[in-house]
Amino acid sequence: MPDRTAAAFDADAILDRLQRGASALGQTIPDPIRDRLVAYLAELVRWNAAYNLTALKDPLEMVDRHLVDSLSLRPHLEGSRILDAGTGAGLPGLVLAIAEPDRRFVLVDSNGKKVRFLRHVQRSLGLTNVEAVHGRLEALDLDPPPDELTARALAPLPRLVEWLAPWIDAGAPLKAMKADLDPAERDGLPDGYSLELRPLAWPGQSAARTLAVVRRRSRQ
Repeated sequence: MPDRTAAAFDADAILDRLQRGASALGQTIPDPIRDRLVAYLAELVRWNAAYNLTALKDPLEMVDRHLVDSLSLRPHLEGSRILDAGTGAGLPGLVLAIAEPDRRFVLVDSNGKKVRFLRHVQRSLGLTNVEAVHGRLEALDLDPPPDELTARALAPLPRLVEWLAPWIDAGAPLKAMKADLDPAERDGLPDGYSLELRPLAWPGQSAARTLAVVRRRSRQ
């Protein structure tokens, strides 16, 4: 169990920052969900001191760049069983699972310590709609399969499509959160896949955020 040698955690300031960020997104977060998000962040700060789960150290910065950024994906969700590829510390998948309790989330990462953290949070918060899986995407076999795929700053789009092709080909759209999309990523997308770019809200941040939506084109 990690030591409590984490950055100062002011729960009231965290709640206020989260509420303002959600409001800027046009989202209303009920108190129980808001409290769970703050509890998740407290565990992330605590474990991060020992296991370096994220490069960010300031809890208030984590609210903006982890919680609020992940919540910006909520309006774009379509599926009921969502695979979060390379979830890391649960971004965006665990945040979305807390905010969307009626959807099921499979959180996949190849890093064992991060998966242990996810399972700890799942148990601590009593999340029944989360499954944390330790494994590599290209070797993964899920039953039932996901009907939607998410990824956040994981890999270039061509590589993501290569890893996730079996599910994309079966009809699951890929929603990849990107800070910027290089033309080479767009041009490198394999034949047979369509790409839609949507702006993502990111309150208080100057950098642009883009959602790349990849689908399999219909075979004629």
